Amino acid sequence: MQSGARETSFDEKLVPVFLHEDPWNLLRLYHVYRLTLAGALLVALVLEYGNVRLGQYDHALFTWLTGTYLIMAVLSNLASYFQWPDLPVQTLFFVLLDIALLLGLIYASGGIEAGFGVLLLIPVLIPHLGHPGHVSLMLAAMTGLATIAMQVWLQSKGISGQSGVMHSGLIALFIMLIGWASNRWIRKASAMASLAKRRGVDLANLSQLNQSILDKLEAGILVVEGSGSIRHMNQTAWDMLGQPGNWRSKPLEQFAPELDHHLQHWLHKLSPRIGSFDIRHQNTTELRARFSQLGTQSRRATMINLEDTSEQRTKLQSAKLASLGQLTASIAHEIRNPLGAISHAAQLLGESPNLDKADLRLLQIIQSNARRMNLTIESVLNLSRKKNPNRERLALKLWLHEFRKDFLLQNKLREDQVSLFIEPADTVIEFDPAHLHQVIWNLCRNALKYAHEDPTRLQLDIQGGNPTHTRDIMLNIIDNGRGMSEEQRQRLFEPFFTTSTQGTGLGLFMSRELCLTNGASLEYLALPTGGSCFRIVFAHHQ
Repeated sequence: MQSGARETSFDEKLVPVFLHEDPWNLLRLYHVYRLTLAGALLVALVLEYGNVRLGQYDHALFTWLTGTYLIMAVLSNLASYFQWPDLPVQTLFFVLLDIALLLGLIYASGGIEAGFGVLLLIPVLIPHLGHPGHVSLMLAAMTGLATIAMQVWLQSKGISGQSGVMHSGLIALFIMLIGWASNRWIRKASAMASLAKRRGVDLANLSQLNQSILDKLEAGILVVEGSGSIRHMNQTAWDMLGQPGNWRSKPLEQFAPELDHHLQHWLHKLSPRIGSFDIRHQNTTELRARFSQLGTQSRRATMINLEDTSEQRTKLQSAKLASLGQLTASIAHEIRNPLGAISHAAQLLGESPNLDKADLRLLQIIQSNARRMNLTIESVLNLSRKKNPNRERLALKLWLHEFRKDFLLQNKLREDQVSLFIEPADTVIEFDPAHLHQVIWNLCRNALKYAHEDPTRLQLDIQGGNPTHTRDIMLNIIDNGRGMSEEQRQRLFEPFFTTSTQGTGLGLFMSRELCLTNGASLEYLALPTGGSCFRIVFAHHQ
């Protein structure tokens, strides 16, 4: 026998497919009917209804058979409850016993004219439901013939008339026709039920196969009901959404409010057309969501395809740095050499004793701007040289603790001016340590230089960790300064944009580029209470 196969018991062979859920149910129902019928006959016998011919020919026999029928009905219910003996044995035994007892009751009542003939249909039909075939047809034929034979015997004794024989013949014919029709119907119903069961198994296997395929896909797949609850989520989507627990049949809004917002917009504005949106899950993970309809408009569900855009962002960043490297090489060749000549000539000219104060001032302006231009070129060259990060696994809290001590010492700040909070404390990131130091140092130095005119009033909060329902780790650097205007925020990360005459305008641009180079992102968040917040969202790693 093959693995996973199941032996078919003798009981199951005698029961049609549509009764396989519990083949004893039909027999128990039949036993309840027998008990009810026996009780009704006994009550009618005791009350002696005048218009009911009960035991007209042999009252004692009728009384004895009714009591026996009641006792056997009680015993049959107990036998079916304990399921002993086996189902086919019980079915055949009690059906034959019922036919014999009913024929006896008809005989004791003076023949088929008593009106009990129709009661023979139920025990004749039970074997068809349990085991349609030649045996059931033979049982129906034998019952019909026994009915006719009994009626002929009663007629020969002068108990029943000629009409009774004709009546019994009609009853016998009706029993055999019902048995034949039931046999055909049960066979067809069993075949259809068997086909439906096989189709159900095929659909279940196909559903499991589809689910297995979805779970193996690298793209995240969600299936959301029309009510907004989650029907299915594969492993990739579960990881993208921060590994939420107990998500089955829960609202999508509970785990991904941004994704649910775009879903509702798609349902009301674009459905059933396919729609695609870029979202930032929990303001950290950058995803691209693609919505498509499943099912009909009245009973629809939505399949959401989630794609992590970090890999695409990394490819774009590599292409950008490659272009920047070519640009900086051209700058170094075309601008730096002439700039060096100008600076050297201005230095020689400044050594001349014949220059007045106005000429010296002009020379100072030339040399100052030459140095500033050289600093700008150096910054761009440094950015292009660092396009290949050396990522390491860093314990974020421990690394930031050392950075905080160094920053406080070099800038002569008090201990309470820079606070540090990382939760969970064992948070680990992957980043180039030199790049991370340059980025955070630049952000903290900007806060020190621009947040307050008086550095002693500065308060820096460095907060980080892993938010709920997201897989990414973030780090917030928050100051209590005056914040930035809307116009400044729009151009904040543009190269060469600065609000100071001393800077090059490349600090924040370089910080963002270094983050992108390490697979992270840097953004500015305006705080409703004032101040500024720069957020670094680190790349996800296994």
